[in-house]
Amino acid sequence: MLILETIVLCILVMVFCLFFVNAVEALAEQIGLSQTAAGSVLASLGTATPETLVPVIAILFGSSGGGGGHGHDIGVGAILGAPFMLTTIALGVVGLTAAIQVMTGNRKTPYLDLEPGILRNFKFFFVFYPLAIIAALIGSRPLNYALGVFLLLGYAYFVYTTFKTPEEQAEGEAVAATEEGAEVSSSGHGHGGHEEEEHADLWLNKIFRFEEPPVWLSVVQLLGGFVLMAYTIKVFADTLGHLSDAYGIPAAVLSLVVAPLATELPEVGGASVFWTARHKDTLALGNITGAMVYQSSIAVCLGLFLTEWKLTGDVVASIAVALISGGIIFGYYLMKKRLSAWVALSGCFFYIAYLWYVFSTGAGGGSLSFRAVPF
Repeated sequence: MLILETIVLCILVMVFCLFFVNAVEALAEQIGLSQTAAGSVLASLGTATPETLVPVIAILFGSSGGGGGHGHDIGVGAILGAPFMLTTIALGVVGLTAAIQVMTGNRKTPYLDLEPGILRNFKFFFVFYPLAIIAALIGSRPLNYALGVFLLLGYAYFVYTTFKTPEEQAEGEAVAATEEGAEVSSSGHGHGGHEEEEHADLWLNKIFRFEEPPVWLSVVQLLGGFVLMAYTIKVFADTLGHLSDAYGIPAAVLSLVVAPLATELPEVGGASVFWTARHKDTLALGNITGAMVYQSSIAVCLGLFLTEWKLTGDVVASIAVALISGGIIFGYYLMKKRLSAWVALSGCFFYIAYLWYVFSTGAGGGSLSFRAVPF
């Protein structure tokens, strides 16, 4: 029953995520946000915040809840597993979705249609995330608190710069029109096709049937999807502890592999598949890379404040894989100024390689040396 419950919860997270991202798309168009801003901030805040509740709830309350005392391991694993999942399986599924479209004739080119702001997201991530490793190696509480404040201010600056450049939308569309003109004419996704897609069909409006859905209706759907996602992920976090006890799965392995995969479903399912399949590549990559920035700043900040930030064993391995996988994709994008679906697809192979490492070495039993800081 526990396994069935976990599967049902994963499906519910996916459904509520699609409900949420549909509202994001509609609201962004109504208030005139660029796709970079909509994906990198609005969507990523919504999809990443619920999964951040996993480490917060698990670290602060997990040991006294029904998770068998494994709440702290699950919480820390969720903090460290989120960037790992985003730079491997989430980016990989974007590449896989686009690659399948190329092979089936739904795309003429494997290059994703991205606004320039996506590259900026990668740069912020590769400033923030390595700082978490440096702080862990030094092991100084004052440094952890100072770095936590820096990361909070850094994320605020990221949001500011993202909203400061609304002109990116027109630039991205111009690049798409220039580089993919042949695809646009033959597939009907040209300038006229973009105009046809400009007004998202707000799902909640199927009930109210407004001729032009009002902004408040999009906000209601946005908040509703967020609350449903947050609650479902919270229930899932509790279920993980019970699974660990019932099946003898090491809590660290469970938290480094299963918990991040399920909590990243909003990005992997909602962003990677839903938006990429509809040729909304900037929204898809914006959501994922925006969540990478969020998880490497806000979530890490929570770890710096609430735990003794020390890394050993498998945790270091997950960070290393995240940096290598993300670094290859970022490096290619930085050099070529465009991103190929085949390069993004490489993230899936790094995820599979890490799974092989974890299960073949029996990793996770005693690799986490994080302890909650007493207040």
